[in-house]
Amino acid sequence: MRMNEFRRLAAKMDQHMQQLAAQGVNDAPAILHRMMGYAPELHRIWVGTTDDQLLALSREFPGFYRYARIMEEAFEAERQKSARPYDGLAPLSEPHKQQGADLLTTAATLERGYQALLGSGNRQGVQHQVRELDKLHQQWLSDLESFKSILRAQGAEPRALEYVNEAFGHLAERIKQLAG
Repeated sequence: MRMNEFRRLAAKMDQHMQQLAAQGVNDAPAILHRMMGYAPELHRIWVGTTDDQLLALSREFPGFYRYARIMEEAFEAERQKSARPYDGLAPLSEPHKQQGADLLTTAATLERGYQALLGSGNRQGVQHQVRELDKLHQQWLSDLESFKSILRAQGAEPRALEYVNEAFGHLAERIKQLAG
């Protein structure tokens, strides 16, 4: 990925953080919950940039920087725990990890899209965009169900399925509210 792509991703995160701040969402747990869909993109930036590039993105996009810091602090706090409820679970295969990351990324796209339409105040004037988002939303729901079915069919542990249901359930509910 080139720096222009990293800038585009950081700008999206920055914009979403600004929207959350405007909605009064400022505490770290709520931000983590609402920004979960950006985790794969943040990871790509984190591992794909040099320290100097990351510093430049952080200076240019303060919301991106705040989100990255919150994620870093949450990761460190989680790492420091002596035991976690998901310890001992078999890791997902690489294709399943990628499918999960794709689902998160699409969820973030849906959230951004619906929020932008709500922010425009003119949902009637953008019916084509609404239809496109609704179509993507339905495809995402179908892909999510397919993902869960594949995990069940391949014998994923019940606890792993519970985590998938919980994480994606929160996203699905939030997207449903925005779409409505």
